Amino acid sequence: MKKLNYFLWCGLLFSMHSFAELEIIADLGGESAIRFYEGIQPEHDDTATIYPNAIPETITEADMLPVVSHKLTPGKVNPIPFELTGMSPIFLIGTDNLSHQWLSQHYEDLLAQQAVGLVVNVATLEELNQLRQIAPNLALLPTPADDLSERLKLSHYPALITETGVSQ
Repeated sequence: MKKLNYFLWCGLLFSMHSFAELEIIADLGGESAIRFYEGIQPEHDDTATIYPNAIPETITEADMLPVVSHKLTPGKVNPIPFELTGMSPIFLIGTDNLSHQWLSQHYEDLLAQQAVGLVVNVATLEELNQLRQIAPNLALLPTPADDLSERLKLSHYPALITETGVSQ
């Protein structure tokens, strides 16, 4: 029992040092530590091993294609009213004939609203560029929209989403 008490008191005595204030050994004023790591950075040269699953240096739109939204198909959109004050207008389209016609018909209105287009089903860069020829001054971005369709309970496109709701 005496040994146990002895060890407990020693432990308590040594643990008091852990409550001591921290001492600042060096303060270099927030200097970046990057220079310390430069020596261990890998060399970039043409003879370096090329890995097939490595991320390319530059990523283009063609690398993002095809874009497939499994939960959205071309068709009639029922209006869905809601209030999202301050939301910038976006529209969902694909590369099908219905989307081509809708984009042609609504181009001026979309341009006036400065709407951004999400191309939710597109296979090739050529198909995307065909849409850009129909609407040359609108931003058209290849983007899957399954999550958006779930949140808005939307199953068809083309659709315009504004601060007041979804419409076609």
